[in-house]
Amino acid sequence: METRYSTCVFCDGGCAVKAEFEGDCMRVGPADRAFPAFCSKARLIDEYRLHPDRLTKPLKNVGERGNPSWQEISWDQALDEIAERLHTVVETYGAPAVAFAEMPLNVGFGGITRRFMSRLGSPNYTAPTALCMGNTAQVHRAAYGWFSLPNWEATDCVVYFGQHRDEERWPAEYLALKGALARGASLIVVDPRETPTAKLATHHLRIRYGTDAALALGWLHVIIEEGLYDRAFVESQCLGFDDLAQRVAAYPPARVAEICGIDEEAVCTTARVYARAHAAIIPWGVVGDMQRNSTSLLQAQCALRAICGFLNTSERVLGPSVGGVTNAELSRFDWLPADKRALQLGCDTHPLLTFAASSLYREANERAGVPYEPDILAESCSCDPATLFRAMRGEGPYPVKALFSVANNTTMSYAGQQGIVDAFMGQDLVVVFEHWMTPTACLADYVLPGDMWAERDVLGSAFDVGPGFVAGQAFREPVGACKNWYYVVKGLADRLGFAEDFPWEDEHALYDWRLAPLGVTWDDLVRQGGAANELVAIGKFVTPSGSVELKSSVLEQLGFDPLPAYEEPTDPASDGTYPYILFAGSRDRKSYNTNLHQIPSLRAEEPEPRLFINPADARDEALEEGQWCVVESAYGQVELMVHLDEAQPVGTLRIPHGWWKPEAATSQAKLESARLHNDGMLFPDANWNLDPAQGVPNLRGGIHGRVRARSSLSSAASAEGD
Repeated sequence: METRYSTCVFCDGGCAVKAEFEGDCMRVGPADRAFPAFCSKARLIDEYRLHPDRLTKPLKNVGERGNPSWQEISWDQALDEIAERLHTVVETYGAPAVAFAEMPLNVGFGGITRRFMSRLGSPNYTAPTALCMGNTAQVHRAAYGWFSLPNWEATDCVVYFGQHRDEERWPAEYLALKGALARGASLIVVDPRETPTAKLATHHLRIRYGTDAALALGWLHVIIEEGLYDRAFVESQCLGFDDLAQRVAAYPPARVAEICGIDEEAVCTTARVYARAHAAIIPWGVVGDMQRNSTSLLQAQCALRAICGFLNTSERVLGPSVGGVTNAELSRFDWLPADKRALQLGCDTHPLLTFAASSLYREANERAGVPYEPDILAESCSCDPATLFRAMRGEGPYPVKALFSVANNTTMSYAGQQGIVDAFMGQDLVVVFEHWMTPTACLADYVLPGDMWAERDVLGSAFDVGPGFVAGQAFREPVGACKNWYYVVKGLADRLGFAEDFPWEDEHALYDWRLAPLGVTWDDLVRQGGAANELVAIGKFVTPSGSVELKSSVLEQLGFDPLPAYEEPTDPASDGTYPYILFAGSRDRKSYNTNLHQIPSLRAEEPEPRLFINPADARDEALEEGQWCVVESAYGQVELMVHLDEAQPVGTLRIPHGWWKPEAATSQAKLESARLHNDGMLFPDANWNLDPAQGVPNLRGGIHGRVRARSSLSSAASAEGD
């Protein structure tokens, strides 16, 4: 029996899996029987890869954008024509007129796209991690110099801000949580909903949507006021403590309780539980990434870890590494001259994720001996998505006229969805690398069929967080003419005259080059399972000051408040016409963002996009379980199926993320189904609704809506057979 190992990417939980082969029979299961992190999706590899709607040949649109007519072409023709049209855009508008929106996790390559862009001369790269962990990493970097990772094996106190974990959503962390609780750890859950995870909690704080930052500031107030912090660590490792103490003095428990809508004593009790723990952790959760107060919430969390002495004990700050070639080192940001960096979209408005912020760590990196410009979670040197889409619509400082959407359904992945569609309509060139004819692919000039995670050898991780390299082996051969992303990058580089900067014949030659400084090859890595780089500043903080910055010099130099604060989210439309608070970003158990709705066995369990509404509110609106309804904000509307849920707070509506109908027969119907069901239609990407420093949209309380029964079938819904 042959056994191969990889990392499942049917979601971003990253579970280690293995495939055992007997002849043509493949059996997939958890890589480690002692830690069986595994969900139902991981067994559906062949159902996914052999799906009749899977894209398996390059397609060219010979019709109009938005009303396409697809023609199958060869890879050579596709790459020849794309390279020629890309060259024309660069010659006409300049290299910054070319942008890439990529999800490295979905292609299995980190850094190679950025290398191509650096050589081309464009700084305008973005990834969905701009509003999902990548942005968190940049706030952590401002405080610590790098992202912090929890030590689940040591913890005796877990704090969840909105996270819900189970066998289908991040099963590895779910197992780690169960293990911690079995050892006697306390669990504090901050969540307006009483989820199954919240029912496990020692303390459940049902705060108002979007008030997480206020709660964290209240905890800091209690901990500092009562002297529960680690004085030795603060005095030796932290800067800005007195300023922080002065700031949080304005957030006493009574005020915080009023803001959050909870009991004052609950604020005090949970602050003490956290501070008095021996090894508390605050694991990452996406809820903190999509708020108007995201930067302040994340700063306050960073301060909590630091002043209570949990850094480099139960919360590990690793830092950049040297040895094997990292994703950031492969990116060759040094090829981008200062004048091109200065053109990066958003560097003057929402700069924390851009080159403008990255440059502020230059001296810290030099002190640590880092010979390259680090990029944490693909977002340390990226443009601002909302500013990019405006430039694509002709509303920016210069036009963007070519967009590559690489393994992410770009039109559905951000706020202001209709504006993104409008942005695509004005492009001279749109190239999509995909598995399916998604709504984004329906707007393309060329759709290139990509391999899926079980069809490729992967040198992980695609993101620079930890210092390790891991081999992910292909379980199956790619279907049809599907290719990996390096094949596309290499093909375009050769045609554009960049061959000497992409000298590797295939991905395995690239992997061997990246691993060579460690004295191993790809084949060696497969045999031994992994290899590690050297951490250049373990236990230290690669910030401008070399200390934990409770008062951020990076934010201050960028022109923002260097200390956390709470600002009540506002909606210009909150005049009573829209009485409900909307909460978006709900992930279904049987899908992953906009993907997996195609798979029959998964779709059968969650066939329709559902609105979660409290039964009392449903009665007021004359809505019943299973009824179709329309949810409106001042910025758009969607159609959802009513689900009555006692856990949903009265006066709020919970909207799912990523819904469209792959079964829609035509490209226009597929695109329209995204307009009908996806949360991006309800939330604007106007500056007033963005976190100022990061540019992430507020999806977690503050935007108002209303709901009504759907009076009749919409034309698109009728076409889909609802």
